Amino acid sequence: MEAGEEPSVGERRRGACRCTVCACTVVASCNPGCGPGIGAADEKSSLLQPLLGSGGGGGDASPGGVPVHAEISIKGMQCSCCAVAAEHAIMGVHGVRRAGVFLLGEKADVVLDPRRASLDAVLAAVENAGFSAQLLSSTAEAKAVKLAIGGMACSSCAGGVEAALLRVPGVAAASVSLTLEQAEVQYGEGLCTPEQLVAAVEAAGFEATVLGQEEVNMQRLQVQGMTCSSCAGTVESALRKTPGVLDAQVNLLTGVAEVRYDPDTTGPRHLLDAVRAAGFQAQPYVEQRLDFVQAGRAEANRWKRQCIVSALLTLPVFLSSMVLPMAWPAAAHWFASHKLLGFPLDQLLRLAFATPVQLWCGWRFHRGAAQALRAGRANMDVLVSLGTSAAYFYSLLAILVERLQPGGGPTPGGGDMAMGSDFFETAAMLITLVLFGKYLESAAKGRTGEAIGRLCQLAPPTALLLELDPSTGAEAGEREVPTSLLHRGDLLKVLPGARIPTDGVVEVGSSHVDESMLTGESAPVGKGPGDPVIGGTVNAGGPLRVRVARVGADTALAQIVRLVEAAQMSKAPIQAFADRVSAVFVPVVVALALLTWAVWYAAGAWGWYPDSWLPPGHTRFLFALLFGISVMVIACPCALGLATPTAVMVGTGVAASNGILIKGGDALERACRVGTVVFDKTGTLTAGKPAVVDCQVFQSQVSLQDMAVLAAAVEANSEHPLGAAIVRFAQGFMELARQAQQAQQAGEQAATGDGSSGSNGGGGWLAAGGALPSCSDVQVSVGQGISAWVQRPAHDGSNNGGGDGCGSWDALLALQADAFATSALPSRSAGAPAATTAGSAAAAPGGAAPEQGASAQDPAAESSTAQQLPGRRREGRVWVAVGSVRLMAGLALAPQAEAYMQDQESMGRTCVLAAVGGVIVGAFAIQDPLKPEARGVVSALHGMGLRCVLLTGDNWRTARAIAGQLGIQEVAAEVMPAGKVAKVQELQRRGSGGVAMVGDGVNDSPALAQADVGIAVGSGTDVAIEAADYVLMRSDLEDVLVSLDLSRRIFGRIRMNYVWALGYNALMVPLAAGVFFPLTHMQLPPWAAGACMALSSVSVVCSSLLLRRYRKPAPVLRELTILER
Repeated sequence: MEAGEEPSVGERRRGACRCTVCACTVVASCNPGCGPGIGAADEKSSLLQPLLGSGGGGGDASPGGVPVHAEISIKGMQCSCCAVAAEHAIMGVHGVRRAGVFLLGEKADVVLDPRRASLDAVLAAVENAGFSAQLLSSTAEAKAVKLAIGGMACSSCAGGVEAALLRVPGVAAASVSLTLEQAEVQYGEGLCTPEQLVAAVEAAGFEATVLGQEEVNMQRLQVQGMTCSSCAGTVESALRKTPGVLDAQVNLLTGVAEVRYDPDTTGPRHLLDAVRAAGFQAQPYVEQRLDFVQAGRAEANRWKRQCIVSALLTLPVFLSSMVLPMAWPAAAHWFASHKLLGFPLDQLLRLAFATPVQLWCGWRFHRGAAQALRAGRANMDVLVSLGTSAAYFYSLLAILVERLQPGGGPTPGGGDMAMGSDFFETAAMLITLVLFGKYLESAAKGRTGEAIGRLCQLAPPTALLLELDPSTGAEAGEREVPTSLLHRGDLLKVLPGARIPTDGVVEVGSSHVDESMLTGESAPVGKGPGDPVIGGTVNAGGPLRVRVARVGADTALAQIVRLVEAAQMSKAPIQAFADRVSAVFVPVVVALALLTWAVWYAAGAWGWYPDSWLPPGHTRFLFALLFGISVMVIACPCALGLATPTAVMVGTGVAASNGILIKGGDALERACRVGTVVFDKTGTLTAGKPAVVDCQVFQSQVSLQDMAVLAAAVEANSEHPLGAAIVRFAQGFMELARQAQQAQQAGEQAATGDGSSGSNGGGGWLAAGGALPSCSDVQVSVGQGISAWVQRPAHDGSNNGGGDGCGSWDALLALQADAFATSALPSRSAGAPAATTAGSAAAAPGGAAPEQGASAQDPAAESSTAQQLPGRRREGRVWVAVGSVRLMAGLALAPQAEAYMQDQESMGRTCVLAAVGGVIVGAFAIQDPLKPEARGVVSALHGMGLRCVLLTGDNWRTARAIAGQLGIQEVAAEVMPAGKVAKVQELQRRGSGGVAMVGDGVNDSPALAQADVGIAVGSGTDVAIEAADYVLMRSDLEDVLVSLDLSRRIFGRIRMNYVWALGYNALMVPLAAGVFFPLTHMQLPPWAAGACMALSSVSVVCSSLLLRRYRKPAPVLRELTILER
């Protein structure tokens, strides 16, 4: 429509008008912030429409079909039958991939494909099942990757690459930069891979390589003032122009903007400024999440109010029917003999008070029953509604019959249903007691979520942001800002006694931080410059300046809360049993109630029991009816449905308060069946801080200092912990050389008296440079070691005749020349041990742990340093290799070297060989000390009946020595990461219970994922933590004991809850049905049956709450000190 045209008749009929600024058809006048030239936003292209399920776009597919993860609030669920029905309704929506309903939290976790399903359809399905549904949050499960693109010459090429990427199924967005020759792609997790993106670009005729996963944060903003699509386009354009913003989508209908950005470049404050500069108001979007604890308290208060009202109305009914005839017979007779409108006053009194109880206080049960029956299901509401309605309407019918047929009532032994007796008190007391039970149950369930409630309250709402002078970098002031608006890189001021707002690194100051709420560590942890701090912990000492490292959903506290929530919403496999029983429980109970009534009524009609069994004033019909009502109201499906989730919720909360994160109920159940615990060595059983404890040189031409510095120069190109130990060792020599040189210069200055130095090269090449020599042509042999050419330092001191104590570079070159001059390198000496019994990795790519050492069958082990030696000499450089015996295969290994290695490895140390110019010149003995609690933990696990296995990539001699110190009988050494998986599979095939794997490194993640239960220690890598089922916030192995012991306690409590729930129904249903009446002549009144039903679910919740009293196992022996007098 052109500017200046009037709206059409159809548009005017819909209430449309003309925007005064951008001349587009809108519902209301446009915001002045809309500027001309801003194109209308394409609502169907917005990712937020399928995510938020709003009108007009709820059913549209998001680009590429990125899976949508949504959290929905479901109200009206009373028992596990309701939760099962809601879950089946959600799964019945075409396109829903996964759904889980959490009864205690009244929430559902849904993952759907937006190309085939919308959240509107999911909400409608829940409401059609008889519940109320509300969307709490929704996000796209998208990942981002950056690609380097080659071969682009113009903008058409960039467009072709972008089009090729967008055609890949699962790609949500793609942005190609011609100048940077890079592409940033957002794709659905699980729908495609970076390799498929590279293949698509190459198929389009260009080159592509993966630069790495892009770190992307997502921020939602609530934008106010938008009135038309042009307004939305203005906001979207302003956000996309902000440096660091990767993508921005604005939904006009909801007023929500979803922005994906690089946290290293921009942040929420910059986004808000961009929106405000465009003429609109914005604030961080607050998810409509219902806090579980507060919602539980509100629900408990509602039940409490209804219970109080019901109790006040029930009290007169109870007194007139059960107390007054025994306590004051004359008054009871007066009320019964006096009539109003032909009805006895006592009956009218009971009717007047019982009616509001039945119709108003019990309305929740009647409405829930009607909705359930309309949806074709049955739940606890059906039982309560049927039972109370039968009692109430039977009593109402009885007094009407008595009024219409005065004096025509039957004798006590009569068989028809006409009589003058009522039992309004049964209906009123039944509803009151059920309401009281629901109140107790709701209050108890609210307490099960207190642990996660405390976690959510740890993060402070505001932070003190230090403003820096851009020119000098000095502090220019401070201001208080909301924690949600912090940026990565902000500098914060944390006062003593205050909580740290978010994760960061201490820049200035020293203090002690209380981390007990997150890690379970009772003693405050010392923090100084360079130390990381966790958001939500308490600064217990002096003031700190903290540089923000992670914000929002990336913080440790947010991740902990997400893990605990996910664990509490997950279902343990044993819950499937309760779901199956709950699905048929109510129909079976109703059938049993009808059968009970029919049997008792038929027995009375046929004279199978004497008339003396009938209570005074009861007929056979009423006598049988009371048995049927008791059966209907005493059976309780709630206890079955609460048995597992309450125990899991309390147990995971207790675990979180002890620094243990359990990722789900299924992991909890598997942990109870563990029979074998497999330990990784480095960083798990050991402290993860290896150090060189001994070294020896085997060639007289090379000094110890030369060997250390050359090895360190090569290992500086690796992140392996053993390589880092060699670098630290060499740095010690360099520091000694520097001090010696300074002392020499000071002495010369004192001798000459003129302040000039008498030598330019004192200290040799090691001391002269002050830094490690540079390397080139670095080659890494996975699991074996590293090699490189080391460049001769610019000032090595050898030309000056230096070398006093520090060796000569010319000597190293001569050693290399002699080795290269030989036509064939010397072979391994006779009697040398095989590569499968000695040696360990010294370096590996990406910081791989020594457990990545090659096994004897590994083809990679066949490669050797001899085969990798260069064919020609490079002027001024020496070739250095550092690694295991497998790396040195083909080089001569002297007998003294063999003896040295055997001696060191027998003490649990790892030997790393160093070769210069094709000659093995020495070895380093590196030891990673065992954690002080390792021996005690292994012994305690043996005491629990568990078998322990040591799984490592280190050599056999070292592995056996470590295992001997710990008391571990079974060892698997020299195992590559793939071999670790195979070993775990072998242990699982043995069938001696489940297998738990405890590890911390990247190389442990495949085994952690393969094991029945993966346990990652807190100091481990993100990959290991992601693959594990249990995450230990601390690096203390005692938490492994606590994890397994607590899992057994939780699952034991679940079993106890099921025994109680099933035992209760198995015992009380026959009792209510009158199976024992011929022996006891005692009939369970319906109101007493209702009280038992209410208390049964309360007892299950209280049983689960007992887990809060969990106490850790006794501490293990860490250190033994013998004091002599």
